[in-house]
Amino acid sequence: MGKTIGFTYDLKSDHPAAAGVPSDHFAELDHEATIQEVVDALESGGHKVVRIGNVRNLLSRAGELEGIDIVLNICEGLGNRNRESQVPVILDVLGIPYVGSDGLTMGLTLDKAMAKKVFLSEGVATPKFFLADEHYDFNNLDSMKFPFIVKPNHEGSSKGVSEDSIVSDKAALARQVGEMSRLYRQPALVEEFIRGGEFTVLVIGNKEPRGLAPVQIQITGQLEAGDLIYTSRRLEGDDIVYVCPPKVSEALRRQLCEMAVRAYRAVGCLDFGRVDFRVDESGRPYVLELNPLPSLSSADVFPLIAQAEGMTFNGLILEIIDAALERTGR
Repeated sequence: MGKTIGFTYDLKSDHPAAAGVPSDHFAELDHEATIQEVVDALESGGHKVVRIGNVRNLLSRAGELEGIDIVLNICEGLGNRNRESQVPVILDVLGIPYVGSDGLTMGLTLDKAMAKKVFLSEGVATPKFFLADEHYDFNNLDSMKFPFIVKPNHEGSSKGVSEDSIVSDKAALARQVGEMSRLYRQPALVEEFIRGGEFTVLVIGNKEPRGLAPVQIQITGQLEAGDLIYTSRRLEGDDIVYVCPPKVSEALRRQLCEMAVRAYRAVGCLDFGRVDFRVDESGRPYVLELNPLPSLSSADVFPLIAQAEGMTFNGLILEIIDAALERTGR
């Protein structure tokens, strides 16, 4: 039986480019076409969709939501490292069930350093790291080895990541950390850079979550990315190609899926989430981060994963909804 599903999201068109912010400040926000694709998918399952939009709309319409069975939340929010937690926390206060992770998991995973500490505590391999700002003493790096990659600590969609992000000496490290701290007004995450291939794994479910077909990310024609990295700028051209199923051994495919589920469980993810990896030149996978709000755009990985799993894009979206309805007793 179809449900009435509220839909919270952030549109790029609601936030025109502003002075004084990085050019990729709104990179995580969605286009109207993506929102319509998701609405179409939900309606294909017999559900009625109530479009709510961003967190301010949710607040202003709180008194109108009595008939909603559950909310599909893909809101990125705006502001600090709590921005992805805003909608789930408000829905908790209103007593409205929702699809996806709660505010604690959203905040934990957006703060990459905090998430990595949890991964390490659960035995999930992740690159060595530290947090730094422009005042950091870069003479104390004895336990880590260059090259490093420098990125904002609590951003997504590869914001702040460019070819300059990989640094091979202290001068370049200090310069890049200073740039990230100034532009994004937050600490920089400094990781040992993993030379090798890049992969992502979608996990869905709750009691028995499962990792779906891994996606291998081909960068400028290279499946073994080596020193190449995924950046939001590359998506604007033809540099990035998603390959699914990946051209890897069955053993590595299983290992990626198993590690993705372990990472997912470690941070308390619900219903769905995507885990990003680098696999080093010896074939060892390292979890880079977990995204509980992966892009649902048909231009991203969802259609390829669905095809590899023998289902449609709409079917994959509906399976996530079903997981949330079962979890919430709806």
